[in-house]
Amino acid sequence: MMPLFDYENQNQNLCMDLLRADTEEQVIDLLRQHGYWDDPEAWRPFGDREDNFSTIGNQSSSPDAALVEKLVNSVDAVLMGECWSAGIRPNSPEAPSTIPEAVAEFFFGDRSKADTLGHISYWSNPKRREISQRIILAATGSRTNPSFTIVDKGEGQTPDSMPNTLLSLDKQNKIDVQFVQGKFNMGGTGVLRFCGQDNFQLVISRRKPDIQRNQSEDKSFSQWGFTVVRRQEPMGTEKASTYTYLAPVSGGVLRFNADTLPLFPDGSKAYVQESEWATAIKLYEYNLTGRSHILRRDGLLYRLDILLPQVALPIRLHECRNYGGHEGSFSTTLNGLSVRLSDDRGKNLEEGFPTSSAFTVSGESITAEIYAFKRGRADTYRKSEGIVFAVNGQTHGSLPRSFFSRKSVGMGQLEDSILVLVDCSDIGIRKREDLFMNSRDRMEQGEFLRAIEKELESILKEHSSLRELRERRRREDVASKLEDSKSFREVLQEILNKSPSLASILGGSGSLPDPFRSRTTISGNEFLGKQNPTFFRFKDIDYGQLLKRTTAVNMRSRIVFETDVVNDYFTRGQYPGKHQLRFSQKTPQNRPVPDYNLNLDKGVATLNLSLPIGAEVGNSFVYEFEVNDETMIDPFINPFVVTVAPYQKPSGSDSRSNTPYGNQGNGDGQNPQGLAVPSPIRVFEPYWPNHGFDKYSALKVIYNPSDESEDPGSYDYYINMDNIYLNTELKSTRESPEIVKSRWQFGMVLIGMALLRTQEEPEHGNGESPDETLEDRVLNMTSAIAPVMLPLIEHLGGLTEEDITTD
Repeated sequence: MMPLFDYENQNQNLCMDLLRADTEEQVIDLLRQHGYWDDPEAWRPFGDREDNFSTIGNQSSSPDAALVEKLVNSVDAVLMGECWSAGIRPNSPEAPSTIPEAVAEFFFGDRSKADTLGHISYWSNPKRREISQRIILAATGSRTNPSFTIVDKGEGQTPDSMPNTLLSLDKQNKIDVQFVQGKFNMGGTGVLRFCGQDNFQLVISRRKPDIQRNQSEDKSFSQWGFTVVRRQEPMGTEKASTYTYLAPVSGGVLRFNADTLPLFPDGSKAYVQESEWATAIKLYEYNLTGRSHILRRDGLLYRLDILLPQVALPIRLHECRNYGGHEGSFSTTLNGLSVRLSDDRGKNLEEGFPTSSAFTVSGESITAEIYAFKRGRADTYRKSEGIVFAVNGQTHGSLPRSFFSRKSVGMGQLEDSILVLVDCSDIGIRKREDLFMNSRDRMEQGEFLRAIEKELESILKEHSSLRELRERRRREDVASKLEDSKSFREVLQEILNKSPSLASILGGSGSLPDPFRSRTTISGNEFLGKQNPTFFRFKDIDYGQLLKRTTAVNMRSRIVFETDVVNDYFTRGQYPGKHQLRFSQKTPQNRPVPDYNLNLDKGVATLNLSLPIGAEVGNSFVYEFEVNDETMIDPFINPFVVTVAPYQKPSGSDSRSNTPYGNQGNGDGQNPQGLAVPSPIRVFEPYWPNHGFDKYSALKVIYNPSDESEDPGSYDYYINMDNIYLNTELKSTRESPEIVKSRWQFGMVLIGMALLRTQEEPEHGNGESPDETLEDRVLNMTSAIAPVMLPLIEHLGGLTEEDITTD
């Protein structure tokens, strides 16, 4: 029998060898050397379930979202450890009830300051750096097949407790702990399917020493425990793989005694800093999409930022692979997207942003933070995401940025420049279950999501600063082309006059309309809001007076207030304002209104609400809108009445599709006017990034809504003048280059008009976002047509009867 000292020394050496290994091949060799790899008795089913593959394999659909679950578990572990160290049982009434309360309590000693110190955006950089040392993520191995190690100085686990904690499934270990994110010990297994071929994961842990007074019954308390998780392929009659972990000691994990272990990195050097306790998880050959330096622009740091936009605790990232660079280029602190945007606000965001909006859906309170980036800056912070939904700082799902191009939003001009962070932390558990999948990386496509989308559409469409920015961007694009617009329209009009069939297809009748309508924008002195309002009243009506409004039975009611408070009054962390819309006591309902949104921007607050279900023409509803905060003696209460008017036809609803058309004649909708067509805005290669172009792109159209209710809006046309097929034709043709370029422009505009005239807007009802918007279709179809358009124009027009006649 091997002496105890030699046995423990052997275990410790195996543990450290496994930690320093970076390939699956190395792990298999080490396990074979110690006689474990081929010994079925040495392995135990993960979660003590033989059928665990169906659960573990269905945890997450993306490797980066799965990795985030590990980091969130580490945040939970650190907060739990601090709670135990404070002598408080995490599930007791004395424990903090929210994550911000726990952060403020355990790191600043003042639970009452959860609104400020409970959020790392209020911390100094040295404080963030200090706390980030408690949770690290290190990249090791090769550049092409990196391994990732996550280490936290949290509560840690004993060897005997690991099967019921770190190696369990469905155990409700944290179900009654209010200040943590994870509850069922399931999300952490989502990483396994992305770990190489055999799905190896190394787990090392030791319990935090000062917790011993609370758990003295565990005889393995002072020991380090470790194990390896692997995926075993089905054998014989088995129908699925099984995840197992190394447990050769009477069903328990390997263990040993040691005062410290070198688990934490130092700069680019992995596993050098000693720790008395910790939990370390190593993921071998992890299958991430991007495998570059994790701190570079296309690296893991930037992806984690958007997946943890308001992370509860800072995390330290270390790049320990063979990359060049100065000493400070191998580690940095992950603070979350909100903090990074706040720190970089001046050079990346448009003036006046971010702004925020609070809204209510089905009685649930939600806030949205709206970021508008300067041109070319958004992709540093997000990829395809447009709207990100988060709970307690962790992303649970998203909508694509094509959301902004919907007709109901009308912000296609800013599609590449907007990001919206939607905080769903205050949503009740039942509604949260209706909104998010258990994997926390996908949305439940249901009515609740669609109702949220509807409110977001309204908020963005009515947002005054976004509308000003949209119009300014458009003016910048078209300013240099205005002098060309008259001649272009004249030539295009002549083409249509010569071809009645073409004019008919495009809906043309009479003169082409002028797309450059005058727009109303807000002007005046810069708005300087106060921290708390001294007034909050209906616009142009004295406070206390009853506002009367008439709203069509199929429309939403829009109420405008004026105030002198700052934009983030209702959503800021410290002493936020509160608002409530309710039916007045003068009505039978006398209850809060479940669905409405409020936009506050530069002293103008816009309230949008739907009529009650079952409202009929002639009904009147009396409302009260209340604004309050901790500094007020009395709240601001504004009463108003909405009377239901007959059905009103939405503007542009008589066209054969959802594309914008005007009407002429007697207004009966039977004589559609042509699409408004500006001179195309020519885009050259240096400006491709501003418009999402590449060498194959041809035409992009962007819808511009009108401020006039009877005007359905127009489209702007962006032509790629450095398209590869256009340039190829210019090099080979004997014709004048200007003639070829004109054919390209006129041809693309006419094709674009035809597509807009005949294509339907994709549906996005029932919570589903279309994979391809109408603008996407035009971009994709014109890119497909581009290779043949100029040859067709040149050669088909010259065909004669003799050319096509055969014997």
